Amino acid sequence: MTFFYITNFYEPSALHVIHALGCPDMPAMNELSYLGPFNNCSEAHRAASKKFENVKVSECCCEKHTKAIVHPSSC
Repeated sequence: MTFFYITNFYEPSALHVIHALGCPDMPAMNELSYLGPFNNCSEAHRAASKKFENVKVSECCCEKHTKAIVHPSSC
């Protein structure tokens, strides 16, 4: 599991960016809110989309955190 954070913005229409802990493009911690532990960026994005309107994942850190642990074909 990886810990994920999301950028803080107070305007409802602002774009919120999700970062995995250790992302080189991650802003200072006072500009972030803890999102939670997730297996990949897709799970973090899904959770953030329930709380915020405009959400995207950081292209820098989330490329390496996109693999799912459970694959649908293994069920």
